[in-house]
Amino acid sequence: MDLLTTKITRLDNLSISYSLQEYNDLIKQCVDLYEMSAVVFLYDNMKYHKINPTKNTFQLINKLHSKTCNENNLIVIKDNGLRKLKPRRRIHKIMKGYNYSNALKNVELVKSYIMIHHEIRQYNKIKLAKNISSNCDVTFAEARYIITNLKRTKFLTDDINTNKTIIDFFNI
Repeated sequence: MDLLTTKITRLDNLSISYSLQEYNDLIKQCVDLYEMSAVVFLYDNMKYHKINPTKNTFQLINKLHSKTCNENNLIVIKDNGLRKLKPRRRIHKIMKGYNYSNALKNVELVKSYIMIHHEIRQYNKIKLAKNISSNCDVTFAEARYIITNLKRTKFLTDDINTNKTIIDFFNI
């Protein structure tokens, strides 16, 4: 534990960096100890040094992505004075961003499917996600991320409401 703490503490000096493998090894050790603050610190340090996390990095971090997972704080991370999310919330955000970007690799496939089967646009989100999941070879979770993206980009809109103007809402 002392060696792990020393290696992490060295990173307070922003001129020091490790290789991807070294970061992943440190993250694994921290994950095994449920040191969420240290994992977030290592992840942020990797990003600062432009070392892109790999699938393996995210698989390690994902082990802490649980509401019931215990959280230890034996490794003290120096506070840099910046406002930040709590480590558990930050891990959730890291994993959500990773899962979202992975799901979007299939967005064009799903768009094509919806263009062919336009009637499914009227389904509620859960029914639509189940349909997309079973017909587009994506997981249910990925389908939900894709649907969110398609709604944000206005690819999926409520056809009934798209032609209304603000005046229509004031007519009684």
